[in-house]
Amino acid sequence: MGRVALIALLGVLIYAYINYKNKSSYHKKSAVEEKTLSSRVYKNTQDDVVAYIVNVINNGSSKLGVSKEVMEGGYIPKDMAKDVACYVYELSGKKCKGGYSKDASMYFSSSCAGCHGVDGKGTGGAYPNLTKNRLLGIGK
Repeated sequence: MGRVALIALLGVLIYAYINYKNKSSYHKKSAVEEKTLSSRVYKNTQDDVVAYIVNVINNGSSKLGVSKEVMEGGYIPKDMAKDVACYVYELSGKKCKGGYSKDASMYFSSSCAGCHGVDGKGTGGAYPNLTKNRLLGIGK
């Protein structure tokens, strides 16, 4: 039993290290880029919802000014953000055009589900429900 626990702990540490390296390699954005990110008005169309989710995944939620709670960006590699956004979009029962890779659910499960739940509905009301018809911040 001890060997299994050691292997699991090693896996968690390797995963944490890889995420730390990915997160620390993101470049800082200029003031102009930050303003553009936070001032865009998102509509409730599929393209805008997916773009909005990608923005939050990559840049965090603090730039949106819609909640006191803050989610940092960078938990998921930028090249996977759109796939995870499509996966999240489909949690609400809608079909995401273009689809997503098979790794999207794994990234969601390992990086997002701890707060948002495996079904995306949030955990105990403490974190936003990602399956709502209109996501928190859309239209801001």
